Amino acid sequence: MRVLKSNILLSIVNSYIVDSPQPSNLSYMWNFGSLLAACLGIQLVSGVLLSMHYIPSIDEAFNSVESIIRDINGGWLLRYLHANTASLFFICIYMHVARGLYYGSYKAPRMIPWSIGVIIIIILIAIAFLGYVLPIGQISLWGNQKISLTCGMCITILIITSYDLITVYLSLSSGHLNLNLNRVKAKRLKAINNINNDILSIFNGSLLGDAHMERRELGKGTRISFSQESNRSEYLIWLHSQVASLGYCNSTMPKLQTRLGINGTLRYIIRFHTFTYSSLNVLHDVWYSNGIKNVPYNIAEFITPLALAIWIMDDGVRAGSGLKLATNSFTFEDCLRLVNVLNSKYGLKASMQSAGTPNQYVIYIWSESMPILRQMVRPYIVSSMLYKIGE
Repeated sequence: MRVLKSNILLSIVNSYIVDSPQPSNLSYMWNFGSLLAACLGIQLVSGVLLSMHYIPSIDEAFNSVESIIRDINGGWLLRYLHANTASLFFICIYMHVARGLYYGSYKAPRMIPWSIGVIIIIILIAIAFLGYVLPIGQISLWGNQKISLTCGMCITILIITSYDLITVYLSLSSGHLNLNLNRVKAKRLKAINNINNDILSIFNGSLLGDAHMERRELGKGTRISFSQESNRSEYLIWLHSQVASLGYCNSTMPKLQTRLGINGTLRYIIRFHTFTYSSLNVLHDVWYSNGIKNVPYNIAEFITPLALAIWIMDDGVRAGSGLKLATNSFTFEDCLRLVNVLNSKYGLKASMQSAGTPNQYVIYIWSESMPILRQMVRPYIVSSMLYKIGE
């Protein structure tokens, strides 16, 4: 395991900076909140310093500003920094609110943070209004116009977002707020490209192996089921911890269960399921286009080092100096597609072999490619599965 995850202190840093689950569509648009905080800090510091020299009177206002610019060391910088940061502050507000409206940040279940944000905007507008009425002359008129425009924007925002807020308020006041957890979970992710990259790799790597998907909630949502025999319980528990830490399944540790096998033999298995998500319907349609699990045509996009490691732990078998992947359930075209991806994307020499049964095939990774494979997947392989890659 990598030092980032094995060391106690570094694992804390890793969990917040490296492995922290974030939507894959995260962009520079999410920086405007921190820019607003930086602008506010600059305004507070520069405003306090300027107020030490500013005289708010009709006779002395202009002269005090001239004195700040000409007589005080760095006064010109302080004055223009305060004035221009005020304009930047409003630009950031507009962009921050526009981004929230575009991505639906005012909808359930994020209504409370949105409401708090609107309250903060109103408070900041009141503070800015007091700051703008202090100067004398044209700048005061310009400042009041800007404040009026921002007030109009806030009223518009409240009208746009009032439906969900009023609904929640009425539900709370009547004492009948019904939080349907399955419904909320199903609406948490709106599109497949919003899923965290790590969990997407885990899902696709598992689907190349033994995991399967099933439609639930009358077809409105999909969940993924993971299952392994008892001798692979360490791997499944590790897999469960990865999925649970990213918030996609229950955190309760899966336990061994009994199941009748062929000829009435008793089998011990361990399994768990993800929550049901509407966004996973897209993934289900890709993997089950004809009702049977098959390899997507764009599988190259989904096979990451993490996905490859999970695929190996799921279906990999040590074969001499190489590695065999049990792809018996996939068609000839599916297996050929996987071999081409391994060759073209990662430079691994791989080939298809007959599984000894008609129309069943396995993929064999040559021994000369094992060093490349080991270096790529080693950080993700559970200790009990290291033998599969020759360690």
